[in-house]
Amino acid sequence: AEALQIPPDQAALAIGILAAVLPAEDPTLDAGGGGAGADLRDVLLFLYIQSYKRLVPRPHKDSPAVADVWPSTSAFDGYLSALSPIQLVRSNSRRFIPSQADEEIHQLSYLQKHMANILTLLADSVEGEGDDSLVLTMETFEHLGFLVHFSEGTSLSQAATFFANSDPDMPAAPVSAAQVHDWILQNIVSSLEFYTEKSTAKEGSQQIASDLDVTMADANTSHPRNSTPTVANPAFHRNSTFVEGFSKTSVVKHASDVKGNSVKVLNCHDSVIYILAPVKYATVYGCSDTTVVLGAVGKVIKVEHCERVHIIAAAKRICIANCRECIFYLGVNHQPLIVGDNHKLHIAPFNTYYPRLGEHLTQVGVDPSTNKWDQPFVLGVVDLHDSLSHPAGVSDVQAESATCVDPDLFTNFLIPNWFEDEVQEPTKCNPFPLPEIYQASQSKKQAVLEDSKKTIRELQLDENRKKELASALHSQFKDWLYATGNIRQLYCLQGD
Repeated sequence: AEALQIPPDQAALAIGILAAVLPAEDPTLDAGGGGAGADLRDVLLFLYIQSYKRLVPRPHKDSPAVADVWPSTSAFDGYLSALSPIQLVRSNSRRFIPSQADEEIHQLSYLQKHMANILTLLADSVEGEGDDSLVLTMETFEHLGFLVHFSEGTSLSQAATFFANSDPDMPAAPVSAAQVHDWILQNIVSSLEFYTEKSTAKEGSQQIASDLDVTMADANTSHPRNSTPTVANPAFHRNSTFVEGFSKTSVVKHASDVKGNSVKVLNCHDSVIYILAPVKYATVYGCSDTTVVLGAVGKVIKVEHCERVHIIAAAKRICIANCRECIFYLGVNHQPLIVGDNHKLHIAPFNTYYPRLGEHLTQVGVDPSTNKWDQPFVLGVVDLHDSLSHPAGVSDVQAESATCVDPDLFTNFLIPNWFEDEVQEPTKCNPFPLPEIYQASQSKKQAVLEDSKKTIRELQLDENRKKELASALHSQFKDWLYATGNIRQLYCLQGD
């Protein structure tokens, strides 16, 4: 707080975010409060990369037409500066959105440009002239794993020839920063070549399927954007599972379906996405009119550029940026962070469960006895990583906060259980205790339901009238399924 001249609560937030994004677990860092501490090398890297600006989208081939559809002053920056999410899917212009490969090319190019400065910050000075005066120890070199990594389980020092197979009992000699720089640049160039080829190939073959219904089986097995490329070179091993570009369908991901430690739900519209798995990171980006269930996230969830989306999430942390008309049902151990240009956000306590939820929460270290869903930490509207909607020099003001959902409007969300495996000790209720006012509302609704059931049971009806009543109830329920769109989800899930 003193060094950066910021309030102590913001300094604590910065340390908390550093804990959330560091790849390694660090209990002392994650503890928060006065006893928390961070390695200075990690702090330096964290502060340096705040200069990163996200990728600017490629211009639409018919820019004037796009400007007529959606004003350029939209609250949505970045990918969605030209179109709102729902207009995006209808315009067949998704090919103009930067892909994940495009974004990674942009990130690698940033590192390529800045790596010399980064290594200078981390290096130790020794006697010598020029390049030989700066060296990195193996321990310091490992801290670069914050920014770059190879396949899961391969440490940077094992991948690097100058530190590979070092004896743990005999620390390797420091290596000149220039040698480290050359080695990293070689790997960046190699990765850039791979991603450039991948991005070019995608442009040439991309098919847009805007309003096609996708069956559950297709969604889980054959959808090209839902698959993870397998590449022989370990540098290109994917550590993320992508659920991208789905429209008017339901997608279910169990732990066995998730590759790596992060899930990214991108550009999905009018769908229901179930991620019933333990992961470290989750991203929900550019979605509209969609419900996303995130089972257990051990580090952080980022929800960005979403419109009319319901997020049901159990996690250590969540960050919400540049969203509108969204509802968040949260079980979170830290204050929800709200930043950017948000409008009409609502928050509520976590409202669901599935048989393996308790097991998954334990696995990733989320504590259901602590829920800070109703204590949002609100920062400013200016997103320093976005160069489109907030150019340099724009003054900042506090972002719009979120409103608590009225307890009378709060409902539980039921996850269908027919696609779950048998569990020895299944979770049979919401593991996050509801606040008293929400619990009272639920009890009241349950009492009304029981009274209705009792009334129906006690009706003195002959068999014909009973059949008429049953038929009327079924008819009304069917009408509700069609009116809400839930009938499509039913067909999707049964089709699996």
